[in-house]
Amino acid sequence: MLDALVWGMIAALSLGTADFLARFTSLRVGAVAAFTYVVCFGTLLMAAFMFVTGAELRFTGFGVLMSCLHGLCVTAMSIMLYAALARGPVSLAVPIVAAHPVLIILYEIAVTGSNLNMQQLLAAAVVTVGVVSASIFSFHQSGDGVNGGASAGSRRHTLLLAVGACIAYALLIVTGQHAAPEIGQASVALIGRATSAAVLLLALLAGSFTLPPPGRAMLPLAAQGVLDTLGYVALLAGGLTLFPGITAVAGSMFGFLTIVLARVFIQERVGLSQWLSIVLAFAGIGWLVWSG
Repeated sequence: MLDALVWGMIAALSLGTADFLARFTSLRVGAVAAFTYVVCFGTLLMAAFMFVTGAELRFTGFGVLMSCLHGLCVTAMSIMLYAALARGPVSLAVPIVAAHPVLIILYEIAVTGSNLNMQQLLAAAVVTVGVVSASIFSFHQSGDGVNGGASAGSRRHTLLLAVGACIAYALLIVTGQHAAPEIGQASVALIGRATSAAVLLLALLAGSFTLPPPGRAMLPLAAQGVLDTLGYVALLAGGLTLFPGITAVAGSMFGFLTIVLARVFIQERVGLSQWLSIVLAFAGIGWLVWSG
C-alpha cells in the first residue's frame, strides 16, 4: 500500500503545482495554446527520458488503443481545466475536478458487478455534499484579487468546465491504468503525450486556434511540461500497484495544493464555510477509497 500512496503523493505535488502555473499561462496565451506548449514539451521530455534510460517502447493492439484514448482524455481534461482555472475562482473549479475518484470507484464497481456497501454510499454522499456546497458558497463569495469581480455567469461557465474536466479526468486514469499493464507506464505516457500533441497540432494547422509566442510564459510552460508529465507517469505507475484506488485518491489531493497556492500568491479569498466544504469533499474521497 505504501508504494501506491507514494506514487499518489508524487502525482498530487506535481499536478497541483502544474495546475497553479496553468492559471497564469492560460491567461497569457490561452488555455488551448498553453496546453499545446505543455504537451509538446512533455512529449519531447518522455522521448528523451526513454532514449537516455534505454526504456523499451512496447506495443500491443489493446495497449496502444487505450494509450491513444488516454491521450485524448488528457487533452480534453487539460483544456477544460486550464480554461476553468483561467476563469476562476480556483476554489470553485478544483474541488469538482478533484472529486474524480468517485467516478473511478463507481466505474470499478460497475465493471466488477459489485454493489456499493453502506460505507461507500455514505462516503459518496459526503463527497457530493462537499462539492455541491463548496460550489454554492463560491457563488456567494465576493472575493479579492484576480477573482474578485467574477460574475455569476462566469462562475457558471467555470462550474460546467470543471464538471467536464472531472469526467475526463476519471476516463484518463481508467484508460491509462488499462494500458499500463499491457505496455508499461513509460510507453503509455509517451504514446498518450504524442497523441495529444498530434491532435492539437492538426487542429492548429486547420486554423482551429492560434499559437502566440510564449514570451515570458516560456519558463512556466516548461515547468508545467515537466510537472505535468511526471504527475501522469506517477498516476500510471500507481495503477500497477495492488492498490490503484489509493493512488487515485492521494493524487486527487492536488486540489488542496492548488487552492493553497492560489490563496497565498493571488490572494483568492476562500471563506470559512467554503474551506469546511472543501475539507468535507476531500475527506469523503478518502473515506470512499479506503472503504473499498
